[in-house]
Amino acid sequence: MSKRDRRLLGVVISISLILSFLDLLGVLLIGVIASLSITGLSATSRGDRVSTVLEFMRLDSLAFDTQVMIIGGIVAAALISKTLISFYLVKRSLFFMARRAAVVSSELLAKYFTIPVSKINQRSTQTSIYALTGGVNVAMVGVIGASVALISDMALLLVMGVGLFFVDSVTALSALVIFGSLSLFLYKNMHEKMRRIGEQQAKLEIESSQRIFEAISSYRELLVRNRRGYYARQIGDIRFKLADGQAHGSFMGSVTKYALEITLVIGALLLAVYQFSTSSAFRAIATISIFIAASTRLMPAILRLQSGLLSIKSSLAQARPTLILIEELSKIPLEPSVISKLSRLHEGFSAHVSLKNLSFEYSPGQEVIRQLDFKVHPGEFVAIVGSSGAGKTTLVDLMLGALEAKTGEIEIAGCSPREAFSKWPGSVAYVPQDSPIINGTIRENLGLGYPLQEVSDEICWASLKLARLQEFVETLPDKLDSFVGDRGTQLSGGQRQRLGIARALITSPRLLILDEATSALDGITESEISDSLRNIKTQTTLIIIAHRLSTITEADRVYFMDRGTIKGVGTFSELKSKIPEFLAQAELMGL
Repeated sequence: MSKRDRRLLGVVISISLILSFLDLLGVLLIGVIASLSITGLSATSRGDRVSTVLEFMRLDSLAFDTQVMIIGGIVAAALISKTLISFYLVKRSLFFMARRAAVVSSELLAKYFTIPVSKINQRSTQTSIYALTGGVNVAMVGVIGASVALISDMALLLVMGVGLFFVDSVTALSALVIFGSLSLFLYKNMHEKMRRIGEQQAKLEIESSQRIFEAISSYRELLVRNRRGYYARQIGDIRFKLADGQAHGSFMGSVTKYALEITLVIGALLLAVYQFSTSSAFRAIATISIFIAASTRLMPAILRLQSGLLSIKSSLAQARPTLILIEELSKIPLEPSVISKLSRLHEGFSAHVSLKNLSFEYSPGQEVIRQLDFKVHPGEFVAIVGSSGAGKTTLVDLMLGALEAKTGEIEIAGCSPREAFSKWPGSVAYVPQDSPIINGTIRENLGLGYPLQEVSDEICWASLKLARLQEFVETLPDKLDSFVGDRGTQLSGGQRQRLGIARALITSPRLLILDEATSALDGITESEISDSLRNIKTQTTLIIIAHRLSTITEADRVYFMDRGTIKGVGTFSELKSKIPEFLAQAELMGL
């Protein structure tokens, strides 16, 4: 939290401490009213303390009824004011915490998107989503917010305890022993259970989301295997466990309430026996009145304190994924966010790619890329081929700055990849084999990351034409504003790939990288798209990873990769004569 945020919390805590004196004032004046009532009804003389209070308030010369009315009004004003101000502070604090949670989520996301994709993949998607969203809310509201409330309640208990001690030390010590012992006993017996419940709830929430995602993603496989019921039962069992955990946590909070109610009754009876046996009826009734009045203010505070401690214990366990992520990202500076408009000019960008002495390993001692050199000049059509596991996609991820190299240099247009993307946004475009399709319209998918007003019809249709998708979109009822369904379920696999290619072309990139981006296309469509890409070759440099060698026969240069190294470089024909494995692949495809 920033210094300003910490100061605001300090102000809230200070105000809560001041408000505690209003509670004390109200409780003590209730004792005065009780004493006045007894003396007024029995016509006995007032005690020294009551007389002192009346003299201080300049009420000693007034009639009994007037004294009670004025003091009662002050009590009501003090207690109601305290409640109303506390209500306002709680509301403001909750809004502050909720909004601060949104800020923390945003900052965490900004840092999270700067780390290498290899670190992102160390967590499951659902764990990351929870850590960046729900876990942040739990940490801010359930831990920090609850801690601020705890401090306020502790201040109330302290002020009330000290005040009662000066009125009647025996009563104050009795209340401290009775309520303190009970609270300590309950906390000792319940906090470890709440921690375990919190950890279990976080795991179950993540597991539930993961299972639902798996079931939706694998619907067809589960359908033909007739295993949909199996997943439904699994998810149902997890939800039952979550429900039991929530009910258990709520019940444990209620235990404190009922235990305190019983303790209050027993404590009042024991105090009455003690006071009537050791003091006058006048003093005994006044003391018991103060005890009961104080208890009505202390009990909610003790209940909130006990529940808050348990809640913090549970919330800390639930927020553990978020706290771990915050610790991991703490050393990453938060860079100012610069949102650029859609640009298609890219002045000053040169599509020159250079990789020198590049090495990379996912785990120590297991190199995936070994001392690799790779160059692309502006206007070239360069292909990367090789068997599965050769390191082609890893090489592209390094080129894009999605992975950090162990050794070596990577430059695009004379800059590091991320510097180039920041300086010339949209100048480089990337199309993966499985293009992610968002649950939106054709236009929203084409303009992914850009405001819709910047994605004109002209730009959309031009990109769709190059990707050979224009005719299909023209047949849709709403054309560019037609919805494609969640993950593109209204589109075929080939249409999703073509939409991904069209999206990459929306910024008129000067460097286009395709990672098997035509694998789901039929031969005719693939040939048409290849023709389109060749037509834009004069202004766009192409880097293509391909298994279908038919798409790269006209490449200016082909890199053949094997086990993380470049085994051969040359034209398509030259590689056939140099690399037996490449020749075998080409002959299998009739090339």
